[in-house]
Amino acid sequence: MPILEVTSRKSPSDVAAFTKRLSVVFAEQIGKDESLCLATFRKADELVFAGTNEDAYLIRVSSIGHIEEERNTRATKAIAAEMQKELGIGSDRGYILFTDFPAANIGHKDTTFKTILKELGL
Repeated sequence: MPILEVTSRKSPSDVAAFTKRLSVVFAEQIGKDESLCLATFRKADELVFAGTNEDAYLIRVSSIGHIEEERNTRATKAIAAEMQKELGIGSDRGYILFTDFPAANIGHKDTTFKTILKELGL
């Protein structure tokens, strides 16, 4: 259930293609199958970073597990590279926040992942 949420003032030329590419990169970096991942892009009307309204981003990464320093560093580099490539926004113009959620705090298929994982013997 890894989730990638990208917010930026600047939109990619093709939001669907960019979000799909981010989904692939994200799945590789977080170490989970893309079929479990959710990726979204939101355009912000205004976003001030470091005291200026130059293009910037806020990215949230959420997952049940797979949130650890080494993986976070690799994911930060890969995701920031996509932001630079597609939007021209440097890695110094945003933050990437990583949150490790307890399985009981994520709902899916009328239950929580705690129940789903338990039923799968995980």
